[in-house]
Amino acid sequence: MSRGIGEDVVAVDLSIDQTPYRTDELERVKECGARVMTLDQIEGLKNPDVQCWGTEESDDGDPPRLWVQNGMYPGTAFTRSIGDSVAESIGVVANPEIFILELNASHPFFVLASDGVFEFLSSQTVVDMIAKYKDPRDACAAIVAESYRLWLQYETRTDDITIIVVHINGLTDMECTQAVMKVSLQPSQQVVELVGSESPSTISLNPKNQRSRQDLSRARLRALESSLENGRLWVPPSPSHRKTWEEQAHIERILHDHFLFRKLTDSQCHVLLDCMQRVEVKAGDIVVQQGGEGECFYVVGSGEFEVLAIQEEDGKEVTKVLHRYTSDKLSSFGELALMYNKPLQASVRAVTTGTLWALKREDFRGILMSEFSNIPSLKLLRSVELFTRLTMLQLNQLADSLVEVTFVDGQMIVDKNGDASSLYIIQRGRVNSDAWDLLSSQTKVVQSSREDGNYVFEIDEGGHFGEWAFFGERIAFTAMSVGDVTCSTIAKEKFDSIVGPLPKVSQSDSKLKDSLVPKGHGADDDSSFRKAQLSDLEWKMCIYAADCSEIGLVQLRGSDKIKSLKRFYIKRVKDLHKETHVFDEKDLMKSLSQSTCVPEVLCTCADQSYLGILLNCCLCCSLASILHTPLNESSARFYAASVVIALENLHQRSILYRGVSADILMVDRSGHLQLVDFRFAKKLQGERTYTICGIADSLAPEIVLGRGHGFSADWWALGVLIYFMLQSDMPFGSWRESELEPFAKIAKGHLVMPSTFSMEVVDLITKLLEVNENARLGAKGAESVKRHPWFDGIDWKQIADGTFTVPQEITDRVDSYVETLTEDLTASPSMPSEETADQAAPEWIQDW
Repeated sequence: MSRGIGEDVVAVDLSIDQTPYRTDELERVKECGARVMTLDQIEGLKNPDVQCWGTEESDDGDPPRLWVQNGMYPGTAFTRSIGDSVAESIGVVANPEIFILELNASHPFFVLASDGVFEFLSSQTVVDMIAKYKDPRDACAAIVAESYRLWLQYETRTDDITIIVVHINGLTDMECTQAVMKVSLQPSQQVVELVGSESPSTISLNPKNQRSRQDLSRARLRALESSLENGRLWVPPSPSHRKTWEEQAHIERILHDHFLFRKLTDSQCHVLLDCMQRVEVKAGDIVVQQGGEGECFYVVGSGEFEVLAIQEEDGKEVTKVLHRYTSDKLSSFGELALMYNKPLQASVRAVTTGTLWALKREDFRGILMSEFSNIPSLKLLRSVELFTRLTMLQLNQLADSLVEVTFVDGQMIVDKNGDASSLYIIQRGRVNSDAWDLLSSQTKVVQSSREDGNYVFEIDEGGHFGEWAFFGERIAFTAMSVGDVTCSTIAKEKFDSIVGPLPKVSQSDSKLKDSLVPKGHGADDDSSFRKAQLSDLEWKMCIYAADCSEIGLVQLRGSDKIKSLKRFYIKRVKDLHKETHVFDEKDLMKSLSQSTCVPEVLCTCADQSYLGILLNCCLCCSLASILHTPLNESSARFYAASVVIALENLHQRSILYRGVSADILMVDRSGHLQLVDFRFAKKLQGERTYTICGIADSLAPEIVLGRGHGFSADWWALGVLIYFMLQSDMPFGSWRESELEPFAKIAKGHLVMPSTFSMEVVDLITKLLEVNENARLGAKGAESVKRHPWFDGIDWKQIADGTFTVPQEITDRVDSYVETLTEDLTASPSMPSEETADQAAPEWIQDW
């Protein structure tokens, strides 16, 4: 609702989201039998008995969801809906909340809109846009176009974008009666009437009432990452037909007032015209078919076209002509195909011979993305060694903050007597500088010379200088342009506001990465580690973190020996009531010590803050860290074979793993797979277990449906992993992109195989991702998996003893990953450290 206050029009939210964030809705669905937990809780990453969410505004992307008592469904993040009998059984009902408000002259209009509008636009922004237009249809068109643009900027998909604007005319000033709000509750059918209250949460005239997102989704971040890795950007297609001046003017006239194209820049309009392809049709040709999927928007160049729809009358299907398009009427059709991939509601048939100009959805999205695509800036930032370990979100924010500066020949860029506090990346031209000893090893040096007793070097395009300012170093140096120079710069203040201030580090510290992760397994004497205490070990860097533990590299004090340490933070273990789980995991790892893909436990140790398990390996990263782009089948086969051997060994010991996921499996410096996370593992006493835990995207149907599960669940997860390694995407989608769809697909086994997969791997994945767990490959043991044709050529004995040659692609990726380890390796532990000097170790850790 809009409300006029003086000269301002203010947005007032009349609806309140019906979600478990609301205490009243939370209690209502619990009374109906719903379990309310986040994905982290239901996966076992957080304590399911402790409410771990705050408000919707402070949500970290893992909202509370509704689940049946013994299943991992339906997983809705809302508490009211229509038409789902399963969700209705736990209180997700269709009863609306009714709000009655008497209108007066201070209410110029009101708005009804879908989530697709309010995802990125606040209520006040919507009201401000509507206030600019006299015609509500123009306002709707502008809001739809802006919503669609923002969806493509922040996401890789779009939601339904629907808006209705109602202007209110002819009202006179009168006193507004009290507002009455009725809330109908299930299951008691009790009606609660609140008089004098404007909403379940008090409505205030706050322009920021409606929450709107302003961050990149995980899918968009992954798409940006993929673009950086592959160098693949949208490129406009070459125009197959030259357009005459008259044809171009005709298209421009039609597009000029169309809501989808109003906000395009001049350069985008020129590209769009080039992208429109001529389509010649004959009388009777069907341009688009009702029920089919459209992917093009069409401008009528010449001829006549009719819109046909099959409708039902008196129980019979009748084809009706609904509309006609001609060039004289400046006709166009198919705009929804540019926005959504949904079945068409009507057909278009050519009445006469004619010409159409077609714009593909892919090209339209590419044109829109070109407005804010910052891939070149991201690549520029990635060329700076300091930035290679920043998150994609941080890089994206830095890219938006880059400032382009130009210098003429001989102009001073940095004066020795000045205060240099910015990083400079050379886009074009060359720069002379005298900071030779501060030069990054990646900076491109053209030539160097000695002038006035100082070394002077010339930096080429792509080089950079000044990053030491981000570490708080004040160093006097000069930099001067050689010819015309263009630099992208970012100031320390801006960097600190996005990333945070960096600690001062010495040059020796920055080179520690070469010694921290030595290549090979290392056959040195480990006796000194077997008696080590935590005080003997210096924590160097974190490799992987879970709910109450982390795995990192430690150095034995007084030596250069490096090993991996898994440590549990005692306070967090206690807060999550996981004391028993932690001891079980330690005992399990010790019992598996020196098994295939499970590193030897050298010793266990503890102090007031941590419980430690010292491992005889040097881990590098998680498997997911080297899977930004798909592996070839040879490399994926190597890792899949390693998992097969590991699962075979575990299952023979009656251990269900439930951790086959690229996020949990670790890779050591030589590229071999290592299992070091056993928080989901369980020793089966019988054939099945009913505990729901694991990584959501890898859960087998029997886990999702709460039917109990056994060893077959691990083979399902292997199928998901193989698909992910070859595609860099999940076979059923990810819950982080779509809340319910992946679980529905998992339960039904809905799977589409990419055409790039070989026939053998398609057959293997299909048999591993069999919904019927008894018919699933591996259900009768690992031998059936090992005999599959896709594994032909694998020496299983070499896989088991670790002598199988690691594929070159994997070693290259691991080497590349290690080269990016530029963080402060002497930084403090990533887990919180508390004052423990006078704190005694709790009694329950005495047996560690």
